[in-house]
Amino acid sequence: MISPHAIQQVKDAVRVEEVVGEFVALKRKGPRYLGLCPFHNEKTPSFNVSPNLGIFKCFGCGESGDAITFLQKHEHLSYVETIRWLAKRYQIELPEEESTPEQQLEQSERESLAVVQQWALNWSVDQLWNTDEGRRIGLSYFHERGFTDATIRAFQLGYVPEQGSTFASAALAHGFDPEVLEKAGWIKRREDGTAWDFFAGRVTFPVQGLSGQPIAFGARTLRSDKKLPKYFNSPESALYNKSRSLYGIFLAKKAIVEQQLCYLVEGYTDVISLHQAGITNVVASSGTSLTEDQVRLIKRYAPTVCILYDGDAAGMKASLRGIDLVLKEGLNVKVVTFPEGEDPDSFAKGHSSSEVLDHLTRTAQDFLVFKAGLLMQDVGNDPVKKAAAIHDIVESIALVPDQVLRSLYLQQCSRLLEIPEQALISETNKVLRRQFRKKLGGEEAVPEELVAPEIAAPQPTVEDLGTTPQERDLLRMLLAYGHEQVRVPVQDEHGNPAEDEMSLAELMFELLAHDDILFDDPLFREIYLDYRHTRNLGHAVDPGRYVGHDQEHWRRTAIDLLTERHVLSPNWKERHKIHVKRENEQLYHALEEAIDILKERRLDRMLKELAEKLLSCTSYEDQLVILAEKMRLEPIKVKLAKRTGRVIVG
Repeated sequence: MISPHAIQQVKDAVRVEEVVGEFVALKRKGPRYLGLCPFHNEKTPSFNVSPNLGIFKCFGCGESGDAITFLQKHEHLSYVETIRWLAKRYQIELPEEESTPEQQLEQSERESLAVVQQWALNWSVDQLWNTDEGRRIGLSYFHERGFTDATIRAFQLGYVPEQGSTFASAALAHGFDPEVLEKAGWIKRREDGTAWDFFAGRVTFPVQGLSGQPIAFGARTLRSDKKLPKYFNSPESALYNKSRSLYGIFLAKKAIVEQQLCYLVEGYTDVISLHQAGITNVVASSGTSLTEDQVRLIKRYAPTVCILYDGDAAGMKASLRGIDLVLKEGLNVKVVTFPEGEDPDSFAKGHSSSEVLDHLTRTAQDFLVFKAGLLMQDVGNDPVKKAAAIHDIVESIALVPDQVLRSLYLQQCSRLLEIPEQALISETNKVLRRQFRKKLGGEEAVPEELVAPEIAAPQPTVEDLGTTPQERDLLRMLLAYGHEQVRVPVQDEHGNPAEDEMSLAELMFELLAHDDILFDDPLFREIYLDYRHTRNLGHAVDPGRYVGHDQEHWRRTAIDLLTERHVLSPNWKERHKIHVKRENEQLYHALEEAIDILKERRLDRMLKELAEKLLSCTSYEDQLVILAEKMRLEPIKVKLAKRTGRVIVG
């Protein structure tokens, strides 16, 4: 475990332009750097790096963050992996926090297992290629399956001889601990302590982790004896968790990111055959039911997963429930089926690469539509069966987190199932309410309609009321210059003009509090109040608090506010000898003007609301009250207009 102090050391040493510059060609432009965005295809540079703020921002696709965020997104690393990468880059030692004896034991076990699995991989590959038995039995089998030598080497396929203890003898002679070998799944021990090979007479399929290291193995028997299990798999260990692993992920992750699509199959050979056919963005759940961790692993790389089914209808129906996990995680799910008697492995072998790709793109259909069609095949005219099928489909639709997408599914399924959309909406609402109560752990009241049968009339937003741009500007000033000192004109005890000094943040708090102003925009208000609260506690606040915040919407907002798309050319001063005053040179006046404009916009809103009330008001007394309030506000509006330089018409 890395200590917080060590993590802070790394953060302090990191220079965002250096980290980004290792992956993106950057060109200096004034105080920032510019380059082509690595997250989307572009010809004109819109990717900005600001060294003074330690952030990057692409004005093309909207990606933003700091050096840590960049590495996580670009290299698909976890937070800890990113910290270790940066520590190595800046030659910082990472002292680990003192581990418990249990943690030390687990770490030692993981390291021992990793060494064993790597050695076993090399040994099994050598047996396949460099022994008579390996070439005659193992290599011949792979060739019969249609795998080329290049494919066999790419997936590091291997072989274990039939003699019952060949591996055990070699591994023990190498000095490996029998207990570690057994935990790794390579040997079993008899009552007398002698070891025998668990994978004897089988070809091996190494399961790799995200960094390419072998963490487990699958092994297929080559005997025709039906009593023998076709596949043996490594047991779970400190190194290998089956529910968190996907076969082929190391070789597939780059293609998955590029295509923003992951094909999901069942077995090892499906992955290998498709890979050989040019479909490299494919992984397998290795015969297990899909788990939440596996789905989240896919989600790290792509927003869409396409599940490849064989022609077995019974098998497809049995696996439908597991796919609901994918919907729940917010992924787009598509389905491809193959002709009767075919699976991804056989189809890839029997068709050209272009035919395979054409089939995958042409026949892909939305999962929920596919599920609806599949379940309705057997219902006939039986209303009970049809109702059960509809309830099953509704349960899946309710798992979709995006409300707009959920509504579209309801419309589509309504047409497909020939049932009124309102009926589906009502059933979906019931499921959503049940889910909500379950989440709360009680029977608390919930909204009656979580999916509206009709699109609600548009509600006025903060933007419609005209204050968001001004609030945005004020929050930008607070984040960028809140810590800077400004000179404020005041009067001394004798009434003479004088100056006082305070931070821009303190001045903003005072000016806004004087007129009891808070931001209307909920997100802006959250950040403003957090800044004010932190300052009131006596803590210094800098932009890094927000550009590196745990909450993504805070982080994105802060980066958007602090990143300027355009910068003033130095030619104005250097070549033309013209000094253009920057905002930070006149902070007091800039802040005063920004608050005045906000007040002015709010007055406009209030006057507009009063005018609308006056039109609908029927009471003479109420009309007088409204007119009086209008007459009180209009002189204030004129005064503000003079200060801001705004022309009032009418």
